[in-house]
Amino acid sequence: MPCQEGLEALMAKSSRKRTGTTEVPAKPAPRKSPRAATGKAAHVSPPPIGPKLRQYRLKENMTLADLQDLTGISKSMLSQIERGSVNPTFARVWRLTRSLGIGVGELLGEVRSGLDGPHIYEHRKSYSTPAITSADGLCITRILSPIRQPLPVEWYEMVLKPGGSLRANAHGNGSWEHQTVIEGRVIIEIGDNEVLLEPGDTLRYSAEQPHGIRNAGDTEARVMLVVVSLKELGALGV
Repeated sequence: MPCQEGLEALMAKSSRKRTGTTEVPAKPAPRKSPRAATGKAAHVSPPPIGPKLRQYRLKENMTLADLQDLTGISKSMLSQIERGSVNPTFARVWRLTRSLGIGVGELLGEVRSGLDGPHIYEHRKSYSTPAITSADGLCITRILSPIRQPLPVEWYEMVLKPGGSLRANAHGNGSWEHQTVIEGRVIIEIGDNEVLLEPGDTLRYSAEQPHGIRNAGDTEARVMLVVVSLKELGALGV
């Protein structure tokens, strides 16, 4: 249920009642070196989600209409995403991955099967960690899960600026979410319930119901999100 409309397993589209977040046309990023001369992270082009989405959809013998019925995302929007005309919010990325039964990293093109030779450790710099910003710019989700192998457990760092909020539908794969607040205050919405979390608090709940998160204060909130797919764990015999 990461900052999304979750990976509806990582909530990037804000609740329409609160923010009215909309998709924005994809814009080509200018060519830059991996690091700017100042040492700051350079702008990176968004991952090619469209071709991957089409590949997995066809693999499941699904039409755009089928995927629309499964995710609630219109055929028009799905077509635009596949063509690369728009960058989907993280909520939509999440809903697509849950519907197709794949990990967020797979759709982003960052998961490879197996390891290339001896693999003792992997050190990823902060600027190379995949991150998705909600369309309104108030929520940022960083994907911290290993990107070399798909796992039934995914974890994320979520940053919500004041006024930031995300919503997700039921995931449909028997997943549970675990939210731990590092900084700030947030409200977790679970069905008709709302739970206030402060620094150090953790909330665990079934993601088989509409849920969301919103910043409950006037300062930035930072949350760690862990998503566990019981269905995928069961397939592994765990």
